[in-house]
Amino acid sequence: MRTFVAPALFGAAVGGFINVPLVHKPKTLEQFQAASERRVARAELLRATAGSDSLPSIPLTDVQDAEYFGEVSIGSPAQKFLTIYDTGSSNLWVPSKGCTNCKGRKHLYDSAASSTYVKNGQSFALQYGTGSCSGFLSNDDIQLGGVAISNFSFGEVVTEAVDVFGTAPFDGILGMGPPAAAVDHVKMPMQALLEQKKIEHNVFAFYLASGGKSGSILTLGGTDSSLHTEDFSYVNLALARHLLPYWVVSASDVKVGGKSTNSCSRFTGCYMVVDTGTSIFAGPPSGMDAVIKQIGTVNQDCSNRDSLPTVTINMGGKDFDLGPDFYVIQQKDESGKTACALGLQSMNAGLPLWILGDPFLRKYYTVWDGEQQRVGFAVAKQPSSQDMLVV
Repeated sequence: MRTFVAPALFGAAVGGFINVPLVHKPKTLEQFQAASERRVARAELLRATAGSDSLPSIPLTDVQDAEYFGEVSIGSPAQKFLTIYDTGSSNLWVPSKGCTNCKGRKHLYDSAASSTYVKNGQSFALQYGTGSCSGFLSNDDIQLGGVAISNFSFGEVVTEAVDVFGTAPFDGILGMGPPAAAVDHVKMPMQALLEQKKIEHNVFAFYLASGGKSGSILTLGGTDSSLHTEDFSYVNLALARHLLPYWVVSASDVKVGGKSTNSCSRFTGCYMVVDTGTSIFAGPPSGMDAVIKQIGTVNQDCSNRDSLPTVTINMGGKDFDLGPDFYVIQQKDESGKTACALGLQSMNAGLPLWILGDPFLRKYYTVWDGEQQRVGFAVAKQPSSQDMLVV
């Protein structure tokens, strides 16, 4: 297995914004397939148990197969953790020293070792697409991108889903979703950064490198013009955001090879959650099955990858093309050979939501603009081959 490490830019502030480097750690083909099966099982369970009078939960984050994570420090002196920076959720949590089943964890938060710790004690529980965790809230100083946030409320996890988090190469999750999605109504980090005047604008952007290249980075408070090759095309958040507290936009069409799949409603379009924490492009069977059928079979030996058709998503009146070099996932099998798998998947979670995950976000440098309630996309500048770091 290979690990791809971002450049040493941690703590760098450029032009009034903050850069947080992200680490890319791909999964094997077997792990990717296992995560796919868990997503389907979890979605079916949610659909079956959702009450008719309540809004069903939507599986947005596959934490076992999430591939991009960065550092956050908690306490004084700093205790360092690797977390998924996830736009599909809005809470920060890390494993506690008192965790009952976090066996083998290298990084466990120890409140007794921090001079800035303040007891909170309120219990909390989080449910993600493929796993859950629970514990209690604590307050302490945190640092991300080298910038400190004072007296921040975060979760100390004392019980976690071992089959999902136990072997993960990260410690916890740092939510970048809308404030309304935060469990227990605690502030999410962007709110705290703004209130404590550490950044000027409620804007952040993700650059996710692909093809084994280094350089993945999250920018807080603005965008980095060196990471994209065209102007941003913005799509306003959909009205559905008032019911579903996610970064959700509406697409008017999904095409394969230039031909419409007729997957989107004439009136509401296709509601798409723009989510860094999901490693695939997912959608309801009513729409995604047609997309997958038109793409055809992806040969495991990758022999037909380059001949597969382009998928096009129309949002805000603009076509966004996604070729097989992005939507086909290349992984290593048990023998170490490169194998290909389709990075699109049907999921029936009770609502016709699509999840615009990492395959799309690898091609498009993406900005989440909380001030103007919109998401912007620009073709990402792909790293050159000499940027690759293999260990």
